[in-house]
Amino acid sequence: MEIVDSIKQGACPSADICAYLDGELSPQREIELEKHFAGCAVCAEELNIQKQILCAISSSLENEPEIELPKNFTKVVVANAESSVSGLRRPRERYNAVFICAGLLLFCLFALGADSTRFFATVVQAFDQVAAVGAFVAHVAYDLAVGAVIILRSVTSQFLSDSTFSFVVPGMFAVSLFILSRLALLHRS
Repeated sequence: MEIVDSIKQGACPSADICAYLDGELSPQREIELEKHFAGCAVCAEELNIQKQILCAISSSLENEPEIELPKNFTKVVVANAESSVSGLRRPRERYNAVFICAGLLLFCLFALGADSTRFFATVVQAFDQVAAVGAFVAHVAYDLAVGAVIILRSVTSQFLSDSTFSFVVPGMFAVSLFILSRLALLHRS
């Protein structure tokens, strides 16, 4: 229907010529276009030009000898690509990435125009919520650490009065720190 409407309005459906040549149109649309080509010299000429271009491309590809790729071609390409990618290893690259992100942020703010105040309000509100959760987690961790220190002090104060246990508790503390550091290293890898 779209093509029929555009034909009635006098506009040629030149955008649909490629789809027609590629066979992407429904049979009804193809028939409508063929009727239009019969009555419109401009579209018929455009159709012939695009057919000639396709034939030229097709014949040039037929004359080319096939290139035999090695069996490990994809592995070599992937290995070369992975080795040449530097990522963000240098501080200068990080600076460039931050600079580009800041530029994109400014562009977005200019694009938002009058809505930028709403955007800032939303960002500030989200930041406040994240900061509140972070403060809560930090406060809980601090309270747990203070509680553990109080319990450790009360337990060690009873053992420190006895000379045999004066070296046991700090030794257990050192061993537990060593074990925690090893677990942290295992967790990272």
